[in-house]
Amino acid sequence: MPVGLGSVALVALILLANYIERLKNARYSRLFTQLLLFINVLIMVLGIALMLLPADSVFDLATSNGKPLSLNWQTAGLSVLLMGVWGFLVSLLPIRRFLAQVLPLNAESSGHTLGLVFAGYLLGNTFFSLTQGGLEGLAKTAVSASIYNILVTQILFASMSLLGVGLYIRRSPSETQKRLGLVRPTRYQLLMGTCWIIVLVILQFIVGLMWALLDSSQAELLKGISSELLGDMDTIAEWALLAVATGTGEEILFRGALQPGFGILFTSLLFAAAHIQYGITPATFVVFVIGLILGMIRRQYNTTTSIYVHSGYNFILGMFSLLTLQLEQMIG
Repeated sequence: MPVGLGSVALVALILLANYIERLKNARYSRLFTQLLLFINVLIMVLGIALMLLPADSVFDLATSNGKPLSLNWQTAGLSVLLMGVWGFLVSLLPIRRFLAQVLPLNAESSGHTLGLVFAGYLLGNTFFSLTQGGLEGLAKTAVSASIYNILVTQILFASMSLLGVGLYIRRSPSETQKRLGLVRPTRYQLLMGTCWIIVLVILQFIVGLMWALLDSSQAELLKGISSELLGDMDTIAEWALLAVATGTGEEILFRGALQPGFGILFTSLLFAAAHIQYGITPATFVVFVIGLILGMIRRQYNTTTSIYVHSGYNFILGMFSLLTLQLEQMIG
């Protein structure tokens, strides 16, 4: 499915789910559930079809930088199948009622149902990424990200969050702002946020140092990939924009929109899954812990404070990266 068509379908489902919640009509809720079941059956069929391709059906594609990308459609098919199975299961009311015993979600909510379905798609996409070569595979195909692409992604995150909680459909702008936790932080909250930024940077440094000592080759490979992916970010202004954009977009989505329905633990798992670009590494553990801390900040204070912490953490790491790059250029 083309990206544009997929985005339209995504928005349509979000709007439909919110409109049904506004109507509070049991019949429409059942029809929406049946629609999700049908969609996920189609996804399962697609996954099975990909898995049944001959073993040698591995196609050589080209990335935008011209480097070859070997894509294995069997593992891709398994990923798609698992997405469909998850989406089908969580569309069933008894399954959602069971999950509601451990998650703060509303089993009767069409919006929460759709959120669970999309969460499975995110995890399935992560599983797919993990089966396509890990660090070594990514090192061969890494493409430098542009500020434009990052901004578009974060705007998409924020937009989906606003639509997901029902802006102008079942919530007013002020109600949406309150639901997402976007309030003016106090001086005390900013002070505590600054302390947490320092803690997170120290945590990142300690884990990075330990990984470099235990597995220097993999740590160096990850460093090279990160340099390739963010190679165009070579000014303070660009890193500041990157830090604020990612901190704002991701926090509005994960802590603002998802956490009230999914809880801190599951949301942190999704947050970590969204950052597994390089496979499961010590960096994954750091991201998961950061997600937990940001989740607690959101619960204790508000999403605005978690945005401040996330953005500040990203910016400081960016400054370290920029300083390291400049020192290497001076030495070289």
